[in-house]
Amino acid sequence: MALERRTARRVGGIAAQTPPHRPVASSPMGELLSKVIPLSLGAAVSPTVLALILVILGGKRAVARGAAFTAGVFTVLAGLTAIGLTFSHNTSSNPANAEIARNIDGFAGILLLVLALTTILRTRLHRDDPADDTKPKPETNPSLHRAYLLGIVMMLVNFSTILLYLPAMREIGSSRVAFDEKTVAVIIAILITSVAATIPLLFRIVAPVPAERAFSSLHALVTRHQRQIGLVIEIGFGVYLLFKAVR
Repeated sequence: MALERRTARRVGGIAAQTPPHRPVASSPMGELLSKVIPLSLGAAVSPTVLALILVILGGKRAVARGAAFTAGVFTVLAGLTAIGLTFSHNTSSNPANAEIARNIDGFAGILLLVLALTTILRTRLHRDDPADDTKPKPETNPSLHRAYLLGIVMMLVNFSTILLYLPAMREIGSSRVAFDEKTVAVIIAILITSVAATIPLLFRIVAPVPAERAFSSLHALVTRHQRQIGLVIEIGFGVYLLFKAVR
């Protein structure tokens, strides 16, 4: 009995000295990227931008014109980054910031669903319209200046990308991570969002012959299904942003 008591006291002492298990909390940077990356991936899906740069990269002086077009894309992303970060900075000290953020998410979600509805209506309207197949083809050999302007215009009218990229910038601007971590998050968001322009350009630079063969069939595929692709993005992320707004 004495031996059993001593053994029990030792076991009890060891148990008392063992610290309780605590769940490992996710890092603020990891939590931020878990919000920014999905939004950036949704913003990156841009069939119109992809289709146009594939046409440009199939013409003369393909790399120079493709680089000018991509520079236009980055110009718009830089402007959207400044707008998103400035707005989130100005509202971060407001006690009602959480409510403002929910309203922004809800508004963006509604706009994306409205875009989805217009896509559906436009698809039904032009399903049997022969004039839809006679639209002028995009210019394959624009000047460098025109290619740059095309990149800007295509991004400015790419509403689904804008409506997903701005919430990503708001998440970064309102987060509590350090400045250098915010910078990394912004760079990641820009690189992801711009892949529709940068990946084809890099492929054309690294492997020009295979790229030239692949771009023609890829352009036909993207053009054929661009409305369906856009519809999936608009509905999926519209619901996602509405869920963030009401939860």
